Amino acid sequence: MDSRSEILIIKSDEREIRKVESFLFEYFRKWNCPMRNFNKVLLCISEAIMNAIHHGNKNDLAKTVAVKILYDNDLIFAEIIDEGKGFNFNCITDPTKDEFIKRESGRGLHIIKSLCECIEFSNNGSCVRIKIEVK
Repeated sequence: MDSRSEILIIKSDEREIRKVESFLFEYFRKWNCPMRNFNKVLLCISEAIMNAIHHGNKNDLAKTVAVKILYDNDLIFAEIIDEGKGFNFNCITDPTKDEFIKRESGRGLHIIKSLCECIEFSNNGSCVRIKIEVK
């Protein structure tokens, strides 16, 4: 693990997102990440964590979500890992299509994809890796 890599483990409770925001803010300060990119990074990671809590861990408070972060060469690398069974990431619907446009959910991955350089899934989708440019 790189010396600039840090990990936060939270309970599967959406109120824990406050801890994530503090964790990211302190990480940005510690490693002099450009603060103008903080909200973009927070949004991407928060969306992935909310998916992990609700869809991965099914709101089971006994389960956790791990967030790993690394800043290197104008990029933030984030990994969000839940304890769920995963999902078929090849069957994600496009929320901009007419038949899905009025749905109130299903936009998280679309938001992440629109803001990041790369998103990858592993462990049947229970691990999401995001690469975000922060120049």
